[in-house]
Amino acid sequence: KGRSLHDGLADWHRKADPKAQIDYGFHMAITDLRPEVMDEIPSLVADGVTSLKLFMAYKNVFQVDDTTLFRTMMTAAEHGMLIMVHAENGDVIDDLVHKYLANGQTDPIYHAYSRPSAVEGEATGRAVALAGVAGCPLYVVHMTCEEAIQQLRLGRARSLPVMGETCVQYLFLTEDDLARPGYEGAKFVCSPPVRTVHDQGVLWNALRDRTLQVVSTDHCPFWYEGGVNGHIPGKELGKGDFSKIPNGLPVIEDRMKIMWHYGVRGGHFDANRFVELMCTNPAKIFGLYPRKGTIAVGSDADIVVWDPDRTETVSYKTDHMNVDYNLFEGHEIVGGPSAVFLRGSQIVDGARWLGKNGQGQFLKRNAYAPVL
Repeated sequence: KGRSLHDGLADWHRKADPKAQIDYGFHMAITDLRPEVMDEIPSLVADGVTSLKLFMAYKNVFQVDDTTLFRTMMTAAEHGMLIMVHAENGDVIDDLVHKYLANGQTDPIYHAYSRPSAVEGEATGRAVALAGVAGCPLYVVHMTCEEAIQQLRLGRARSLPVMGETCVQYLFLTEDDLARPGYEGAKFVCSPPVRTVHDQGVLWNALRDRTLQVVSTDHCPFWYEGGVNGHIPGKELGKGDFSKIPNGLPVIEDRMKIMWHYGVRGGHFDANRFVELMCTNPAKIFGLYPRKGTIAVGSDADIVVWDPDRTETVSYKTDHMNVDYNLFEGHEIVGGPSAVFLRGSQIVDGARWLGKNGQGQFLKRNAYAPVL
């Protein structure tokens, strides 16, 4: 807030450029749409930033109103940019949070109760409708529930320019995990929250019938006992007040392995659809195809050599992620990468990481996202 978009972009280049070991791009979040910020949006395309993320939740922090959302969509449509939304009704959530806390209901499970699926469905429907009016490509991030999928499916049936993703955690975790004894449910707090077994079935179907285009992670890890172990304070911050539990989960290292084991080996879809959901569709949607997302003459030679018979017991003790728990602790999975190449150079050999700081390049992305 109070700064220019290009100032924010420059900050993140300074943070990322000397450290990145793989290629990367940026989305820009719009949280403070002053007139000068609106005027600045088109110039981001020349900087290779072609997607804008807006939050319909997190009242008094990131949440934008409908005027801001729609005006940004109109500008994005004019310049071929993609709008991403976190679709939850932040006003309703804020009231529910205060209601539960006032009643002394402070355990992690009330994080889910304060963000019911109806508020995700309502916000998704609103975003889909506004994208249709603006003629703007829309990508709904981390979708979790039947109500939201229904709204996306209705929009796509009307040929509106809308797409969506779900995340690995929503296919496997439920509200029961948030209700685990003691404070352990805090490990599973993210927004939107994990839902029900029924919603998991809806999401698997949406991946099969192409209502959803991507399986992502929304990777945002916090230590379960960060401050206790001398790290930056973690999930323990919310003891006695669920609204203060840091929102986010450690998922990124397990994404492809878990989705291969349960998605392909589990019979939900075939290996080709796996590659679409994990690699090709994201590259297309976010303006990187065919440089990324395919193996072809002229592409970047980013290659994962996949061993479909590799076995592994998932555990935080063997993770490369710097966190003190794993959502899938103890799962026996089959299938995983044996080697990874970045632009033809090997950066993974079995369990060994070979990458180096500064090896990753910032990717300027193309405008005019396709609707898949």
